[in-house]
Amino acid sequence: MRVVIVGAGPAGLVSALNLLHEGITPVILEKQSIISSKACGEACDLQSLNEIPFNSEPYICREVRGVKLIYTDGTCSYINKSSVTLDRANWLKGMAQEIEARGGQIRLNSEVIAIEEDSIQLKSGERLNYEILIGADGSNSFIARHLGIKHQFVVASQYKLICDTSDMDYLEFYFDRRLSSGYSWIFPRDGVINVGIQGDFAQLDVFLRYKGLNSCRIIKKESGIIPISEIQKLVQHNIALIGDSASMPNPLSGGGLTPIIYAAQILAKHVRNLENYEREVKKHPIAAPVLWKARHVLLGSTDKDVVSLLSCLTEPQRGKIRYPSVVRILKYPSLMLKFKTLISTYQAVRISKTYGW
Repeated sequence: MRVVIVGAGPAGLVSALNLLHEGITPVILEKQSIISSKACGEACDLQSLNEIPFNSEPYICREVRGVKLIYTDGTCSYINKSSVTLDRANWLKGMAQEIEARGGQIRLNSEVIAIEEDSIQLKSGERLNYEILIGADGSNSFIARHLGIKHQFVVASQYKLICDTSDMDYLEFYFDRRLSSGYSWIFPRDGVINVGIQGDFAQLDVFLRYKGLNSCRIIKKESGIIPISEIQKLVQHNIALIGDSASMPNPLSGGGLTPIIYAAQILAKHVRNLENYEREVKKHPIAAPVLWKARHVLLGSTDKDVVSLLSCLTEPQRGKIRYPSVVRILKYPSLMLKFKTLISTYQAVRISKTYGW
């Protein structure tokens, strides 16, 4: 079977590894001259990372205990889930080398400019035939546009800073509308932190000053767009989408790697019948409609209500997600008339604990 994957980022490479695991040898086309890392927090939960048929351990920068949620009033709560930050650039290169060692082909400087029913044309003028075409070409996906799919986006900006991370055991998320309409984050690596925000660099600079990090040396600046549309069409005839091209990032956390990992398994299993791929992905927790309901709830809530919602659902120190019992709700009067909202947010947070990074 001739399977062509467009894009050599995480979605394309993880898909290729799963296809090889199923005995299918793909060709990967990458328009850039090198395989490189785009803007990303570089975090993943360890359980999901180990689902990839590839040894990622050499590329782990730091293991953390889970997620720390920090609120406007200075309080915080925890979600315990063994997670890691990755040396993403070298991790991608390592997966690419593994794919080639196992017989897969990766072609750089290979930009797709036209798609027909069973062939594609490259910018070089070359034409390639395919039986299955997989669009893994990121947020600004040519393949998705060809299928008539348009996504909405949010801008994300990030700095890598030299910083002592010896006492940092959690991925930190900050919920503060004074800083961002979404959230901000600090992810520890080994002597480096990834500091980012849903917003532009001007907003990120404000966050740095707020955290007292503006004197730290910036070693890299990155920005990108995160698709925030609900998952729409994933398949048309013999073409499938995965990753950012399919708007798969978790709508609560913005994390895109874990959804890719599970979608790639499903895609490899159903590559000969793509309708089953779309059907199974849409039934999977990574595409649960409750995630979007919870996103809209949080975006439409005041800072005070966000604190109440998340505090009601998480235990401050034990790191567990808890069902919103009546006793707990009574502690947060503003939630007493929002029980359905609370339940949907509870369900979304539980899903995000496993599939959100």
